[in-house]
Amino acid sequence: MADTQRFLVRFWGVRGSYPTPGPGTVRHGGNTSCIEVQAGSHTLILDAGSG
Repeated sequence: MADTQRFLVRFWGVRGSYPTPGPGTVRHGGNTSCIEVQAGSHTLILDAGSG
């Protein structure tokens, strides 16, 4: 039987390329795009922030 690996993608920020943190974005977030990808024991962070 083939060995399977778990593949997980998690979005940490999806507001866009310009950060807008503050009281108006607390509920849904105001951070720039950041994605975490996990495959087996490996983790990859893709940070597409403004700086």
